[in-house]
Amino acid sequence: MKFIYRRLLLFVPTLLVLSFIVFLMLEVTPGSAATAILDDAASDEAAALLCAQLRCDQPLVMRYIGYLSDVLRGDFGVSIRSGREVISELLLRLPPTLIVSSGAIILALIAGGLIGSLAAVRHGTRLDIIITLFTSIGASMPTFWVALLLVSLFAVRLRWFPVFGMGDGLAPYVLPILAVSLALVPGLTVLIRSTVLEVRQQAFVSTAFGKGLSRERVYLHHILRVAAIPIVTYVGMQAVHLIGTLVTIEVLFSLPGLGGLAVQAALDRDPMLLQGSVLTIAAITLTILLAVDMAVMLLDPRIIRTAE
Repeated sequence: MKFIYRRLLLFVPTLLVLSFIVFLMLEVTPGSAATAILDDAASDEAAALLCAQLRCDQPLVMRYIGYLSDVLRGDFGVSIRSGREVISELLLRLPPTLIVSSGAIILALIAGGLIGSLAAVRHGTRLDIIITLFTSIGASMPTFWVALLLVSLFAVRLRWFPVFGMGDGLAPYVLPILAVSLALVPGLTVLIRSTVLEVRQQAFVSTAFGKGLSRERVYLHHILRVAAIPIVTYVGMQAVHLIGTLVTIEVLFSLPGLGGLAVQAALDRDPMLLQGSVLTIAAITLTILLAVDMAVMLLDPRIIRTAE
């Protein structure tokens, strides 16, 4: 439990440092946020109101402390462009991001697990060579290019799914999930194949076969359990990388997610919305890393003793 407590204690300082970096970056940009947001025709009253919201008349440290105290109370401020509360914007954009990211990871785990395990079982055969070839080709294709191919085939020509924007049900999420998962499958396939082959050469596997256990039981209860540790670590790191990839996917498919919201906030020079988006994305990233550490810890309790 000490290992978990230490990880939880690092969660808050990391968010604090990141929030200050984002706050500082917005402050050091040329010109004030108020002058960048308001046009020349804006009245003095509008400029004064905006300056009061952004605390322009206070020192930098006091502005950050004020912003931080508001965030701790659940007040992320108000979007300058839309006039809506930032927390409402974040809650509205969070579900599409979670649906695409979680759906892509689950689909990639299923597909990569099956293909990688099959390649390991059929190691050295023609099937293994074909899987390795297609895996190499898939790993070389950019995610946005795969997304464009999916849109051209399934949305434009076959018209099975909407091209851009939101629709009814889960149909608008199918192509984004498929595009992101296809980017994850090659790496997972290679990792699972190599890990299973490495674990299969261990002495305890030979002992399990010597006891008369079936191949299915040895793979499910012995090999895959040990191989799951690097796989979980890899999936966690790819999930963190996926958060950045989703920016491109959400913009390409016009999905109202956090990535597109952060990009639009940066283009609009909307400081409160940008800070809220970055903090939310950072919190999701740190949560994923914490979940990976806990999963690895459960799979191999020796890590706890080593860390403590």
